[in-house]
Amino acid sequence: MKITERDIEILKFINEFGFCEMPQIEKNFGIKKPRSYKVMQRLVKAGLVIHKRLFHNRHGIFSLSHRGARYTELPPMMNIPLSTYFHQLTIIEVYFKLMQKYPDANWISERNMKRNKFIDGIGKKGHIADGMLILPDQKKIPIEVELTQKGELRLNKILKGYATNFSIKEVWYYCSLQAINRVKALAVKLPFIKVYSLQDLLNEKN
Repeated sequence: MKITERDIEILKFINEFGFCEMPQIEKNFGIKKPRSYKVMQRLVKAGLVIHKRLFHNRHGIFSLSHRGARYTELPPMMNIPLSTYFHQLTIIEVYFKLMQKYPDANWISERNMKRNKFIDGIGKKGHIADGMLILPDQKKIPIEVELTQKGELRLNKILKGYATNFSIKEVWYYCSLQAINRVKALAVKLPFIKVYSLQDLLNEKN
């Protein structure tokens, strides 16, 4: 099978986040049904992409095989953690929204940051952001997505880690209704921590 440039871009997109669902591939590449299913079936048959269904009444997920990952800079995600499944899918939706708002920015995923140890210091302390937005002026903004309330001790440790990293000017937290008040309360004395409503971001019109 001939691998096209778009095939490689699809493989890179999937592996940047580890896995994704069909609607996210369709959104990122502007592919509509039934064409999207034909494209992905071809990659699955070629042994580059793995398709599996983890939950009833949801789309199946796509991840890469070892063979498919050779076309990318990251190893495949062979084990999909159910505990962070919806969190990871939400990060992809946040990525879409932020890249629409800041089209000239660059995005670096958590997987790439782990590989490159992109945030010197924070990674060594055991925490890496969910993503990194790099604006055209090279301003680095860690992006955090909070769906549930972290323990106060853990969240304080993360915030203090950011406070001691002087290469970071701002951190943007996108929080669910359940988590937003906790994050705002703990970040009240840290003006560089910007706390936003996740729901508001995802509901913004394109």
